[in-house]
Amino acid sequence: MERMTTRDYDHYKSAILAANDSQDKEALRQIKKQLIARYGLDNDDVYYLLKLFRYNV
Repeated sequence: MERMTTRDYDHYKSAILAANDSQDKEALRQIKKQLIARYGLDNDDVYYLLKLFRYNV
């Protein structure tokens, strides 16, 4: 699996926070799919980012 760069981490975090604020569950679902497909569930950054989700998707 690929390693997450700081730039990618910041990009995903911003997208997650914006989707939370707008209550856009479909955007969160897409972000989740991208994170898991690209970095896997074993990545600590992915684990933390998924914990930021305000909604279950």
